[in-house]
Amino acid sequence: MKKVILSPILISALLAFAVVGCKVGGGKDGAVSVKKNFELTSEQDSFSYIIGRDISSSLQILLPEINKDILFSAIAEGLDTTTKSRIEDDATVSRIMQTVMMRISDNMRAKAESEVEAGVEFLAKNKERQEVSVTESGLQYEVLDAGDTQGAKPVDENIVEVRYTGTFVNGNVFDKTSDTETRKFPVNGVIAGWTEGLKLMNVGSKYKFYIPSNLAYGSSGRPGVAPNSTLIFEVELVGIE
Repeated sequence: MKKVILSPILISALLAFAVVGCKVGGGKDGAVSVKKNFELTSEQDSFSYIIGRDISSSLQILLPEINKDILFSAIAEGLDTTTKSRIEDDATVSRIMQTVMMRISDNMRAKAESEVEAGVEFLAKNKERQEVSVTESGLQYEVLDAGDTQGAKPVDENIVEVRYTGTFVNGNVFDKTSDTETRKFPVNGVIAGWTEGLKLMNVGSKYKFYIPSNLAYGSSGRPGVAPNSTLIFEVELVGIE
C-alpha cells in the first residue's frame, strides 16, 4: 500500500478545480460526451484518463455535497470558452464555498473522531485473541500461513511482490489485488505498518496486519480512507527483489 502525499500545490489546484466547478455550474449539450465504454488508444487518451482518475479520487471527500450531473455539465461548459459562468458574483461564490467547505470540514472532523473510537475499541479486543501478536509500535499481526520459515525476509532496501486485501474494521474492502494479480512496492515506500510487518514475513508466507491509524495514514487519511482509520491487511509475500 503506497503512501499518498498531496503537495500544497496539488491541494491548491484541486481546491481551485472545486471552485471552478461551483462557479460555472450548468451544462451545454455536445460540449463534452461522457462515455462508459471507451478504449485508450493513444498516449493522450491515457494521460487524459490518468488526470480524470486522479481528480475523481481527490474529490471523494466532496461527494456528499456534489450533484454529479451539474459537476460534469459545469466542466463541459467551462471548457467551452464561449460560455459565461452562471455564477459570476465573487461574493456569492465565496459565500457558497465557505459554507459548504465548513460543513465538509465539520463532517470530516466528526468522522475522524468516530474512527479513533472505533479503532481503539477494535484493537483492544483484537489483541486479546491468542493468535494475535503485538509489536512495540502497536502493530498487531496474525500468521495465516508461515510458508518457508527458513526463507528470506525483506529489508528496507528491497522491493516486494505481494497479493493483498485491505479492509476497514467494519469489514468493507477499500483496496485489493485480484487472485491472479500481484503488485510491487519498495519496503520503505509504504505506510509504516506495512514496512514493519513485511520485515516479519518470509517469502511464501501470508500474514494479517491490524494497523493502528498512526502506523497507517494518520490524521490526514487519503482518498477513500478517512482520517484516523485503523486498517486491516491480509498480505501474501510472493517474492523479494
